[in-house]
Amino acid sequence: MRRYALLRRNAWEIYSLSSTVTRLRVQDEDFLVTAMIERCPKTMMIRELFKNALEAASTAPAGQRRVEFSALPVDGVPKLALWNSGQGLTGPELYRMCDIAASIRKENALDRNFGMGAKVASLPSNQNGMRYRSAHEGVVQEVVIGKSGGVYGRLLRPGPGGIPTEVVEVTEAARAEGRDPASDWTELVLFGNQPEQNTVADPYGGNPRSPRHWLVDAVRSRFFRFPEDVEIVFRKGVANLKEDRALVSLASRLEALPQHEAVRTPEGITIHYAYNPALLQPGAGGADAWDTGESMGALIYQDEIYSILRGPAWLKEAPSFGIPFLARAITVLVELPGDYPVLPEAYREFLRYRSERQEQVRVHDYAALAVRHQPLWLTRLLAEAVPRADYVDDILAEMREMLERLGVALRRPNQAPNFRPKALARNAPVPPGEKQPGEPPPFHAEKPPAIILLRDPLDIADRGLTHRAAAYYPETHQLHVNLQYAAVPEVAQTLAATAPPELDIEGVQAAAQLTAERAMVSRVARALTHSLSKRGRPREWNDGHLRHAFSSEALTLAADDLQTGWHDTELSFAEALKGVPQAAVPAVD
Repeated sequence: MRRYALLRRNAWEIYSLSSTVTRLRVQDEDFLVTAMIERCPKTMMIRELFKNALEAASTAPAGQRRVEFSALPVDGVPKLALWNSGQGLTGPELYRMCDIAASIRKENALDRNFGMGAKVASLPSNQNGMRYRSAHEGVVQEVVIGKSGGVYGRLLRPGPGGIPTEVVEVTEAARAEGRDPASDWTELVLFGNQPEQNTVADPYGGNPRSPRHWLVDAVRSRFFRFPEDVEIVFRKGVANLKEDRALVSLASRLEALPQHEAVRTPEGITIHYAYNPALLQPGAGGADAWDTGESMGALIYQDEIYSILRGPAWLKEAPSFGIPFLARAITVLVELPGDYPVLPEAYREFLRYRSERQEQVRVHDYAALAVRHQPLWLTRLLAEAVPRADYVDDILAEMREMLERLGVALRRPNQAPNFRPKALARNAPVPPGEKQPGEPPPFHAEKPPAIILLRDPLDIADRGLTHRAAAYYPETHQLHVNLQYAAVPEVAQTLAATAPPELDIEGVQAAAQLTAERAMVSRVARALTHSLSKRGRPREWNDGHLRHAFSSEALTLAADDLQTGWHDTELSFAEALKGVPQAAVPAVD
């Protein structure tokens, strides 16, 4: 009876907090904390720690805002340390900070601070300990959190009188390590999962493996801007540096380029376009490059980078963003406004739309928008890099006729997700020029795609077409054709063998090559035209079917069908031979 009365009293205390609800409680707190920590992606660690350091450094007086990465020897082993200026923490504040969903002087919110990111992201890789020290009003307090006996928490150490305690005063120890407690600061040291682990070079204990410049890349690939007047310094010994170096934000590096433009769209989105010719030099670019950086496509939200495409992924997808060439030197960044209807997911790896389905936000969603607002200087730059061939005009004319004959309707690419409420969309007035409800739309035939010819093996490899004949990019309505594909030299060799022997051999080979190219491009173009004709038939051709129809594999199979149109190919070659001169007759002494 006594136990029952106690339960009733506890229930009434909870009920009295609200007349309509009783709060949910955590039955197995240890399990919940462990699950949250060990499910978090390890690679989010630096993002969370660095973000906290930036926010804290912003509270320091102007001219004293600084964040430092350094290597601190602990028992002879280098451990990664992150130090920042700014208002420090008292002992009780340092204690409370260690709890999950706890923040000091910050408001918790789904689109701002979670109060758990740094701890949750870092503890899986630092079960041996994370040492926090904070100086406030001349006194340095210290707490270590880690895992002991299968439980995550504050590690007990001898305190005053040898009594085990969580927070200890370490002012003199900090001063001996060169940290002056006269001004406020906070320092975090990562001990890793093993005492012998070098967390400067190997922060995750080999899982995953960390490249040489992992730390620089972790900051650069996540943060677009740094807070105003905050200096970011990598000390000697970090990232294999021989001397201290300050890190410049991506935003500042782009603004320093002669060819950079930020275009604001009617949707409130800002698209950054930048061209850096230095990245075209041999050996330039890559995550290891401090000064030149690398080209990329990505989303920016609240000064952070999401959905990043870089390296081979960017080179392959750049044509969808209107960059058919020079992608190694061109960056396209889509910056969403702060009030855009998106939300970071729980571990901040990616964004979700604030919609019923909460789909993941991808930079691909805005590819057509980037194409639409491409600056004129960039369009001209790209136009100069596009290879030409006279036969393309004839193939485009053939495609135009086929598209009209097959009744393929014009379809414009999506510009950006539409988040208007359904009721508002239903009641919105019909803009001038648009059809009224129930009125059949006028028919406009689809336009032929731009045909981009690829001869450079590097351009071909960038698009993943080394063993494929072509790729179609629906976002930009472009057809990229690999003129080095095996079908071209095979046909060219067969045609050249049929030429009269008295003709100039180089002229014959050139005519055969041009005819073979034209024949393959024509086969691929016709196949794509038939694929386009399948759109708008959801019962017969759903999205999955269309992806196969538009795939590089399907276009390659069309390119391999050498017998289709062979008679026309022979006639074209015969016509081309009419312009080939006779072979020169060697002079006789």
